[in-house]
Amino acid sequence: MDKLYNNSWFVKAISFFIALMLFAIVNLDNATNQPGALQPITNGSYTIDEVPLTVYYNEEEFAITQMVEYVQINLRGPQNVLTLFQFARPSYDVFIDLRNLGVGTHEVAVQHRNFPNELTVNVLPQTVKVTIEEKRTISIPVDIEILNKAAIAEGYTVGTPIVEPVNVEITAAESIISQVGFAKGFVDVKDMNETVEKSVPIKVYDQHGNELYIDVTPTIVDVKIPITSPNKDVPLKISRTGELPEGLSIKSINSEPSTVKIFGPRTIINQINVIEGISVDLTTITENTILEVEVPVPEGVEKVTPATVRLIIEVDVEESLEVTDIPVEVVGIGEQMDVAFTIPEQERITLIVRGSPATIQRIRNQDIKVYIDVSELPIGEHSLPLQITGPLNVRYTKPFNELSVTISEVLSAEEEDNETETNE
Repeated sequence: MDKLYNNSWFVKAISFFIALMLFAIVNLDNATNQPGALQPITNGSYTIDEVPLTVYYNEEEFAITQMVEYVQINLRGPQNVLTLFQFARPSYDVFIDLRNLGVGTHEVAVQHRNFPNELTVNVLPQTVKVTIEEKRTISIPVDIEILNKAAIAEGYTVGTPIVEPVNVEITAAESIISQVGFAKGFVDVKDMNETVEKSVPIKVYDQHGNELYIDVTPTIVDVKIPITSPNKDVPLKISRTGELPEGLSIKSINSEPSTVKIFGPRTIINQINVIEGISVDLTTITENTILEVEVPVPEGVEKVTPATVRLIIEVDVEESLEVTDIPVEVVGIGEQMDVAFTIPEQERITLIVRGSPATIQRIRNQDIKVYIDVSELPIGEHSLPLQITGPLNVRYTKPFNELSVTISEVLSAEEEDNETETNE
């Protein structure tokens, strides 16, 4: 087809054919006016239904709330002119002019133009009733309705929608504005397992939930709906390496925040009760210090928030306190086993405790536990390390690091009788 239009001979042929038709129509009319012509002058009619009615008015200040939208046009006149009109379809206009009218209801004549002068034009209806109202603009918030909220991926949760812009503007006639109830958009989150970001068309409804077909600006808003995986809050464990310089003591080490949120499959995060792996090198601390450290992400966890925390380290001058008569406990002893200290005097010891003045003042004898662990040790003599648990942020000076014990079996009364009889 494109080749035909590009062919000059084809275009010339079409042009000639159209010119020939127009010439024949015009000369047919002339022939009927010639003396002695055989054909009489003929008139005809032609009806056009549902012709759009154009309205001219001040669109910035006013709104039309009542009027007919279509009219019927009846044309009468020479048949050749009617035929040419049907064939050529000139640009005509059927309209009402409201530019000089104000607010209210008016009966206005329907006007027309650009029809052939030879034709009689009859418009039905000839007048129309029009109601003009003043326009008003309001701003209302956008509500986002989340569809299939219960059908998101298992274990995930839906957050509060974030809308940009948060409000839309509605401009309409006062009678329409009074009906406006709310503006709403819809987002389907079925089977979603990640944050949803999309552009959403906005609809306006009346107070009863019926949609109002009026203009809204903007017509589309940007919506972000956070969808988060299963999560829980866990504390941080802060370990320490090295020793503070002489004369200094740790007053406190705290993280800010004290807990973080971990995200991931529920089977993974349910097994995690604390996050480890954060360490402070005490040899580098000489004064009150704030450190920003990254939070380790445990294996299988999708993310941790926040990703970094602040460690607030407070130091103070170091004081010492002598705590006396602390019993050495034996833990892990089995049934029918007995533990005897090689040096009985080592069953109770004295410790030198060092820390900040505030910490030292709070320490009581019962706050400190000194013990040896004999778990799974066989019968016989053993040299065991002296272990201490007690308040945080203190250092201990022990009278000795190890002590000797003898583990022996305790016979029951029946076993003792049997052994006595055997010896006899």
